[in-house]
Amino acid sequence: MAPSDPFGWVGATIGGKYRLDAVIGEGGFGVVYRGQHLGFDEPVAVKCLKLLGSLAPAERASFQRMLLDEGRLLHRLSRASAGIVQALDTGAAVSPSGEWTPYLVLEWLHGAPLDREIAERRARGEAARPLAEAVALLAPAAYALEVAHAQGVAHRDVKPANLFLAEIGGRRTLKVLDFGIAKVLGELSSMTQAMAETGNALRAFTVHYGAPEQFHPRFGATGPWTDVFALALVLIEVASGNRALLGSDVTQLYIAATDPAFRPSLRGAGVSAPDAVEAVVRRALAIDPRERYRTAGELWGALEAAMAAAALADGAAALVDGAAATVGAPPTPSLTTMRGLATSAAPLAPPHPGSPPPPPPAPAPAPHAAGAAPRRRRWPALVSAVALAAAGAGAVAFVRHRAPDNAPAARARGGLTAPRVKAPPPPDMSRVPAGRFTMGSAKGGKSERPPHEVTLSRAFDIDRTEVTVAAYQRCVEAGRCTPSGVHGPRATDADVEQRGALCTAADPAKSQHPISCVDQAQAAAYCAFAGKRLPTEAEWEYAARGADGREYPWGDEPPGCAHAVVSRPLGQGCGGRGTQEVGSAKAGASPSGALDMAGNVWEWVADGWDPGVYAKGAQTDPRVPATGSRGVLRGGSWDFSASTAKATFRLAYDREAGDVSTGFRCARSVE
Repeated sequence: MAPSDPFGWVGATIGGKYRLDAVIGEGGFGVVYRGQHLGFDEPVAVKCLKLLGSLAPAERASFQRMLLDEGRLLHRLSRASAGIVQALDTGAAVSPSGEWTPYLVLEWLHGAPLDREIAERRARGEAARPLAEAVALLAPAAYALEVAHAQGVAHRDVKPANLFLAEIGGRRTLKVLDFGIAKVLGELSSMTQAMAETGNALRAFTVHYGAPEQFHPRFGATGPWTDVFALALVLIEVASGNRALLGSDVTQLYIAATDPAFRPSLRGAGVSAPDAVEAVVRRALAIDPRERYRTAGELWGALEAAMAAAALADGAAALVDGAAATVGAPPTPSLTTMRGLATSAAPLAPPHPGSPPPPPPAPAPAPHAAGAAPRRRRWPALVSAVALAAAGAGAVAFVRHRAPDNAPAARARGGLTAPRVKAPPPPDMSRVPAGRFTMGSAKGGKSERPPHEVTLSRAFDIDRTEVTVAAYQRCVEAGRCTPSGVHGPRATDADVEQRGALCTAADPAKSQHPISCVDQAQAAAYCAFAGKRLPTEAEWEYAARGADGREYPWGDEPPGCAHAVVSRPLGQGCGGRGTQEVGSAKAGASPSGALDMAGNVWEWVADGWDPGVYAKGAQTDPRVPATGSRGVLRGGSWDFSASTAKATFRLAYDREAGDVSTGFRCARSVE
């Protein structure tokens, strides 16, 4: 039976350039059409939202502005992550049936939504799948959600229907759909009673995947941690073939999501899972949002680390068992002991500023009864390429939240605690201890004043150099980053053509130069790929100048050729124009040992732009949410004067823009 066409759009043109050819799906939020871009002669998907024509003109205009804002944000995020469906256009039009119709134009994907794939497997009697396969299948969605979470943006309606198995380049990959939809509908319901007129309770989330705080605000605010809850439910469903929350109505599902006596789990759904993995899922499904992982990247980093540790432990046990059988040695120590050691050593994804510390490892199960055969779970050696290669690596309604500053530490489970050992930083990073410094300068520009005291309560590691072209390209090849290039809301075709050749990735000889022509979201996506994050603005300045108030990373003297790659006056030759290989200006090292914190390329930080934030006085672990159109660049660049390379200089820049001198470096928190 063909889907209905409630708007009558089939055969008509919307927005003056998209012909709608057929209805391909209908859900609670809207109707999806297959369309054709008449100018490009390419297929597109057009989602027409189900709203009421009874909305007042002012409400229509307000809703359309919200939809446009969310469309822009989706477009920016989809540029940064190939795991997010690309937004091409947005608008509103009156349909042939006379309905006022807001719509989104999205890239056309070949494939099927994940809920359909699960249903088809169930019909064939193949509902369950190996846990390692389920983890690998959902990884692209987790990484895509992390890109959004790193910027304080939540989806709020993660479910199999919003995860699309797309066929791209001969291989399947998962893409996240419906970013922005739940938020605009949720905000609409707060300003109008129009939804009630339908006779249906159209919700801004799907109750089978709802977190406690979505059912009732007494559990706390929604945020990235809400997506963590839903993603864990989806993992259980993908691995078992059955929904994790059971109930036939909203009340039953509310109880299932919030009842301490009943917590959904992999084992409860019939999935064989290692102790460490079960503990990760249990934490992701905590009733109290403050006890969960704060972002999808933290969840998936912990999950992949637990999977890798379990595979390693089982492999080691198999080798020891084989040796014991050969020489008649006594039984080996309990596998649970080995697994517990491996789990406690496996690093979790680095938390974002303001997130609570992870709970200690789950306790080992009780020893086997005397004479009982030890229970062995054999795990495939191949967990997931990314699980083994990056075990600690960290990705709708858009809603921007910060983790509560007063979030308590998660409760220890089983009364066990273990001291956390601070491993030294890797060779390509520098350790910056917790401390206090004066941020800003009385001699600087308006946005650098007044100088004020900032306390950073936790140590962090920061990259010694800016991220190189070669490193960024590895992320692009892995499908986790999008290619660099001149772009942005104000970039013209002439800009792209004339300046594009100056992007470092355009020159094969510049593989060790800093990547340029990236925007803030692309920078955040790479850092998530590397298991890191963008530094906050305060962290960046502290790493660049230390606590002694110096003007430049190396001191107070103006930069010479050995200090920084910046624009020079005529006659002051320092080599050719443009970037240099990272770390070339060794005399410019900062107190933390980081290089190129002055010059080469501007560096994105995690904050949004607030020119008056310094007037708030002394602060602890400050961070400005990245909610506006502009972000912050630090450190100067090859095409700007030496004065902009001062450690206190702040440059406001469009967060969606990438140009010939925009780059970045990453950081990570130290537990």
